[in-house]
Amino acid sequence: MANKCVSCNNCGHTGWSKNRGNFLITIVLLIFFFVPGVIYEIWRRTGLGVCSNCGSDRVVPLLACDTKDRNFQLDVMGIVIVTGSIVVGIMAVIFLCMIVYVGVERFIKTGSFLPPKSSEDLYSECFKDGMEHYQSLKQFPMMPDGKTLTMDRIEIYCKGSINGKYPR
Repeated sequence: MANKCVSCNNCGHTGWSKNRGNFLITIVLLIFFFVPGVIYEIWRRTGLGVCSNCGSDRVVPLLACDTKDRNFQLDVMGIVIVTGSIVVGIMAVIFLCMIVYVGVERFIKTGSFLPPKSSEDLYSECFKDGMEHYQSLKQFPMMPDGKTLTMDRIEIYCKGSINGKYPR
């Protein structure tokens, strides 16, 4: 654990050490990459730490520090943030697993990841397909018999469509 009494070989400072690394990196790693985040946090808190004056890791342990001057690195906010990051990371993994499960389950049942189309959507697709069909045959707005409207015929065939395609 850092926060040990050290003497710096770089600047000659004698005092309490700080943790290595950056706590913000720990938070980002814990949220997005859980295992590397835990490893990084363990690395940060082990060893002698770094000099609180110059930031060098060239420190040696010492027994001459006054315990009244000690600034604890293990603060409550750090514990809360690390614990919160762990909880958020676990919840994100559970949420992603649920999304994958629902998607696979839907694909197994329906053959598609998308939700099934409503009857109104199927009717609209069928009607559009029918209109395009009769326009390509130049039979719009009247059928060749001269009595039936094309839209009436399309409407009859598209009622209760199960695939959204106009029967040709």
